[in-house]
Amino acid sequence: MRHNLKINKGINEDVINEVFSVVFRNNYEEVGFFVLSFEEDIDSRFLRKCMVELKVGLSKKCEETYKEQLDYYWLGRFNQQNTTKFHRDNASKDSYLMLGYEPTQIESKLYFADYHKLIFDKKIAIDKYYELYNPIFKDGEELLKAYIHEAGSFDNKKAKIVLMNNSDLNSNKTFGLLHKAEIINKDLKKNRVINSMMLYLSPTNEPKNKTEKDENWFLNTEEISN
Repeated sequence: MRHNLKINKGINEDVINEVFSVVFRNNYEEVGFFVLSFEEDIDSRFLRKCMVELKVGLSKKCEETYKEQLDYYWLGRFNQQNTTKFHRDNASKDSYLMLGYEPTQIESKLYFADYHKLIFDKKIAIDKYYELYNPIFKDGEELLKAYIHEAGSFDNKKAKIVLMNNSDLNSNKTFGLLHKAEIINKDLKKNRVINSMMLYLSPTNEPKNKTEKDENWFLNTEEISN
């Protein structure tokens, strides 16, 4: 499938181009998310290095396409074992969430909902969507049922990078998604470490939100938040 790719030697130009075309979408033919699965065993620092390399490559594509750069809205690592409802993470209107999953014994599933296409198909007013069809509630999630995609084969024993379009309904550049995680066998005695970066489009002449020091912390830290 076009939104799933197994990789061996990290991030290259072909991977960057493929991810960009699927995630930074302005049509409903693309799914808006991409899963990169590492076939070989890698450590946490190499995983995070690949995430930064992907961000840098995608930022160059954004400069070519939108005359804007990708900046970090946040960087972090956390141990996540909670099932969630469909939601959009809080960030600017043109934003993209990248998650680096470390190998774990905790099984999980990841789902995406194309609420943008739902609104288009059902002719729902953008400013009325959350008021009338919030997916936190049962009726809202039921309406999304035909627009849900699962993130393919989600082997918890392999490291992977997932990038999703987190842009909100007011973006005039790309079409965003909602996402939710389902934990199959929660076990707080074990870790399910996710390395997280929220990216957003920013004018190239604006000061960066995060510095090189922040990026170096992300690449090398052993800290894990709960």
